[in-house]
Amino acid sequence: MNNASLELDNARKILKTYRQVNDTPNNKPKKVIHSSLQKRNKELQEELSSIRAKFNQLEIEFQRREERLARLNRQLIDKTSDIARLQEDFENVIYQLTSAPLSRE
Repeated sequence: MNNASLELDNARKILKTYRQVNDTPNNKPKKVIHSSLQKRNKELQEELSSIRAKFNQLEIEFQRREERLARLNRQLIDKTSDIARLQEDFENVIYQLTSAPLSRE
């Protein structure tokens, strides 16, 4: 009976040690891992927000540049047509001056 009691005490000690070694580390690392994952998730969300803000700024800048480019392109087309018209007028004036008879006064 004394031997059985000793075996029972030893079994309890082994079970207690097993629980201390296996159960406690499993609980703490899960909390640490969970906390670490939450922290990393928060960092990634902040980074995503920052990237979205930069993207929105760049998109606005891109639209501004596209509008400016379109405006400059219209101005260029207008000036090109103005130059073509002036060229035609100049050629007409030269033609009229060269083909008109000289009057003697």
